[in-house]
Amino acid sequence: MREQRWTLLLLLLWVMGSSAAGYFMGDPDDALFFLKQQAVYGVAFTTFLSAAAVRNERKSRRILAVLSKAVGRGEYLAGLLAGVLGMVALYCLAMGAAGAWMLGSSRIAASEVWAQAAAVAGACLLTGTVAIFFSTFMAPLLATASTALLLGIPAAAASVLGGGWSQVLPAYGLMSLVMEFSLGHRGSAPWGMLASAVAQSAVVWLLAAWVFSRRDIAVAVE
Repeated sequence: MREQRWTLLLLLLWVMGSSAAGYFMGDPDDALFFLKQQAVYGVAFTTFLSAAAVRNERKSRRILAVLSKAVGRGEYLAGLLAGVLGMVALYCLAMGAAGAWMLGSSRIAASEVWAQAAAVAGACLLTGTVAIFFSTFMAPLLATASTALLLGIPAAAASVLGGGWSQVLPAYGLMSLVMEFSLGHRGSAPWGMLASAVAQSAVVWLLAAWVFSRRDIAVAVE
């Protein structure tokens, strides 16, 4: 979080600036557009940051200093993920507060806006964990592309086959609910899908720790 503080500050300024624009426009549809735009930016920010986290640590050689302190590989990845999610939490809090402010004069309750912010946070958690998993053995760009591909497979399967595929790595499912959020179609809070995303993130983290424990991190990277 300290290293990415300026990036986080710019994102928070963007949230505040766009929410002010949505509020003073006075159109709830414009406010919803800004809210959805911020949701997409949050997931993209999480993916890129998570995919580059391990490589940045290896380039700075900080990883060797940390792992020499009897810190396990799984704990190390959990620390990186916690840092990313700390920034995600701040971003989603700002997004939820901005959305509730922008839509305060509309028929949408603040609790519904916060439910959408929670859905974005769940999508970011799952996306960030998958990106960190791929980053343990891939370059950042490949890890980013692989994350999008892997998370897109269940979404494609759900659209074609239906059934329970929407509950498998449901990052796209959560974001679809956010994109469908509107004045006329709001739906219920996706708590079941959020719980599934949290549980599957834990499984992916365990798999990432297993893979990372078998990687030689002493090799220098460019």
